[in-house]
Amino acid sequence: MITTNKNETTLSMSQKLLQLRLKPNLRVVALGDSSVYGIGDLGGNESETGYGWTGRIAYDLQATKYLNLSKNGARASDVFNEQLPSAISVRADLALICVGGNDALRNNFDPVKVAHHLYKTVSELEENGTVVVLLALHDPSKIAPAPKSIKHVLLDRALQVNAALKWVASKTNAFLIEIMDKELIYEKNLWHIDRMHPGPKGHQFIADLVRRELSLPRRSKEKLSTESNRERKAKTIWLLTNGFKWFARRSIDLLPALIYLIIKDALRLRSISSGYALRLKLYLEVILLNLFEDGFKVLRQKTEEPVDAFNISFAWRTPSKTNMLIQ
Repeated sequence: MITTNKNETTLSMSQKLLQLRLKPNLRVVALGDSSVYGIGDLGGNESETGYGWTGRIAYDLQATKYLNLSKNGARASDVFNEQLPSAISVRADLALICVGGNDALRNNFDPVKVAHHLYKTVSELEENGTVVVLLALHDPSKIAPAPKSIKHVLLDRALQVNAALKWVASKTNAFLIEIMDKELIYEKNLWHIDRMHPGPKGHQFIADLVRRELSLPRRSKEKLSTESNRERKAKTIWLLTNGFKWFARRSIDLLPALIYLIIKDALRLRSISSGYALRLKLYLEVILLNLFEDGFKVLRQKTEEPVDAFNISFAWRTPSKTNMLIQ
C-alpha cells in the first residue's frame, strides 16, 4: 500500500510522477542504512554487497545518474546530518529512503526523533524538487531467528518506526511504501542468510514493488540477475564471522533494552508497577555489563568502525568520503 499526504499539493506530486514516467534522463539518489547499501544482494559476484533494491530500481528505470549515499549502521539522524547534503547537491528526480532499523536496535531508541529527522530530510529534498519514496520496515518477527520474547520487542519497535514514517508521509508529499503486510516478502528464498537483510531475489522483489506502486514502467530490456553461485558452506562461514560481529555489535547496546521491555511487558500483564520493572532493569543491566564487558571489549573495538571493505563491481556506487558534502 502507498501512503502520501492528501492535501492541495497532491495533484502536483501526481504530475511529478507523470514526469518521472516520461523523463528520459532520470537522476536517482538513495539514502539510508545497510538495506539500501545492498547488504545481502550478492549481485552476481562474491561480495556480500551488490546493487540493492535502490540500485535495481535505478537500473530498471535506466537512470543516467545514480548516487547511493547509504551507510552500514546509519540511523535517521545520520541520513539527515551526513547523507542529505550530498543528496541535495545532486538535484535528483527521485530519492529512495529506507532507515529506522538501526534506530530500533538501539537502547536509546526514540521514534519521535526518527520522525523529526526524517521530516527534515524529506522536506529539504522536496524543496529541491525531488520526489521522495520512503520504504517502511517489514515484520522482523516473521523472519528473524530469535525467541518469541525478542521477536515481540523487535516487532513493537518496527511498528513504532513505521508509525513515524507514516506521520512523515502525512505531513509531506513523500510516498510511503508499506511492506509489513506483504506475505510474499517473507518467503525464505528472498532473504539473506542473516535473515535481517533481503537476498538478491528479495532486493529485486522490493524494487519491483516500489516501481509498481509508483506506476513506473521498467525501461531496461531485462532485469539484473538474482542468481548466486555462493555455496551453503560459504554462507555459513559468513554467518559465523561477519554475522556474529554484526549481532554482537548491536546486542551489546540492545540487550539491556530487550530485557527491560520483555520484563516490563511481563509485569504489565501481571499488573505490577513499571517502577519495579525499572529497578529490576537497572539491576540486570549492572549484572549483564559485568558479565559481558570483558568478553565483548575486544570484539566491540574491532567492530565499531564502519564496514567499508566490500568489493563492489557496480558502476554506479557510493562516492568516496572525500567527495561527499558531509557537514
